[in-house]
Amino acid sequence: MITATVAICTHNRAQLVTRAIEPAVAQGQACQAEVLVVDNASTDDTPGVLARMARDAAPTLHVVREPRLGLSAARNRALVEASADVVVFLDDDAVPRPGWLRALLDTYANRDVACAGGPIVSQFFSPPPSWLTQQFHPVLSAYDLGPHARRLRNCPSWEYPFGGNTSFRVSTARALGGFSTRFGLRGGRQLAHEETDLCLRIDRAGGEIHYVPGAVIDHWILPERLTPAFLLARYRQRGESAAYFELRNRGLLGALAHLRRYYGSALRAAPYRVREPIDPMRLLHECRRREAFGYLGGLARGIPLLPLLRRDMRASAPSREADGTLTCTEPKA
Repeated sequence: MITATVAICTHNRAQLVTRAIEPAVAQGQACQAEVLVVDNASTDDTPGVLARMARDAAPTLHVVREPRLGLSAARNRALVEASADVVVFLDDDAVPRPGWLRALLDTYANRDVACAGGPIVSQFFSPPPSWLTQQFHPVLSAYDLGPHARRLRNCPSWEYPFGGNTSFRVSTARALGGFSTRFGLRGGRQLAHEETDLCLRIDRAGGEIHYVPGAVIDHWILPERLTPAFLLARYRQRGESAAYFELRNRGLLGALAHLRRYYGSALRAAPYRVREPIDPMRLLHECRRREAFGYLGGLARGIPLLPLLRRDMRASAPSREADGTLTCTEPKA
């Protein structure tokens, strides 16, 4: 039987994280899986909330604290702590639908599967603004490749499973170095691509990555994210992340080719000054323009780091020293 650790990494989400933990514990108990919550340097009431939940849901629920701020650091801590065959990552602002965990775990009956993920459906605490069309949802972490299961191989980076609803065979993720701390959310720094970077390494190593349409989660989006200012910043940071990802995985020539292929027209586009009433299509074009300039900025900052970005491609897995300290050989910039 495939064993699983459901990992929820959280930072300052005391009022929200319980919505993710409660159904995760219920599904974990049904599948004989443990639930691990990684408190990533929270400074609000999150530690107290988690301590109470851990007492009430013992022995299924465990809580550890990761003092190094950053989603990649928290996910690497989960890889170290996981005591199962598979680690299943669930975002702290998401709620899994019935059958989610079982659908993911059944995929691992195929011994070649190293990663599996499923759809992420956007949900809102209040009605979203009329200009927020479906085209904006992917940058808010929506993910859906349709109703049919399939293997993802040599695909565009945006087709790999999104981190809020993805899982990895623990032995494979550890062997390939876990999550690069050069990516991932870190406080107000909203860089992404940490799970995409690991997926690409798995794909290149011959591991199978599967899309599982039955493993659905609902992602609840906070109202403060439903503003043009947030989206413009998010797109810019996505472009910066993409530059680091391309430099690290495809080198300078590959990163420059990506710039020409995906951002050439956006760089030449006229700017749009956002004002009411908001034109959704013009806002989307401005978001893509900001993403393109974010990519340029990422190249400018990333090219001097290129030797480091390339050198740590095969960093060893995080591990625990005798004194309990977590270590990783990934060099610092």
